[in-house]
Amino acid sequence: MTDDKPRFIDNNNGTITDSLTGLMWAKEDSWQMEGKWLSWDEARDYTHNMAYQKLAGYNDWRLPEKEELLTLVDPDHIIQDKYGKDLKMNPVFPSGPLATAWAADGIGQDGYLVNFNTGKAATLYKSKSGRMTTRVVRGTPISERPFQR
Repeated sequence: MTDDKPRFIDNNNGTITDSLTGLMWAKEDSWQMEGKWLSWDEARDYTHNMAYQKLAGYNDWRLPEKEELLTLVDPDHIIQDKYGKDLKMNPVFPSGPLATAWAADGIGQDGYLVNFNTGKAATLYKSKSGRMTTRVVRGTPISERPFQR
């Protein structure tokens, strides 16, 4: 990105637009907004609630794909998680989120998650014991876009 146009744009309505991917993200994750950890099922319910409540006036919020969450990993910038540990994220997102976020996709009973501390994706059983956060997104899913070279 050039210095003239930042990659992440704060829309001043609780959302951030990624000018590289065209995706719009909630500025805060579910921990910052509600103060609780979520299982994978709860993350899905949280996402439906954000759509129903029309966060920033939109009703098409969804759980992000793993590859979409990975686009938020930014090794050149650091923010602090709720425990004061470093997360590889652009500072347009406020400090205080949880380090790991659920993705919509997975393999069988395992859901993907992205760890913003390490910058890597992993899988975890979608049980109630897997407490993470999520950050809702809207826009055309990366998996549905035409392949570009």
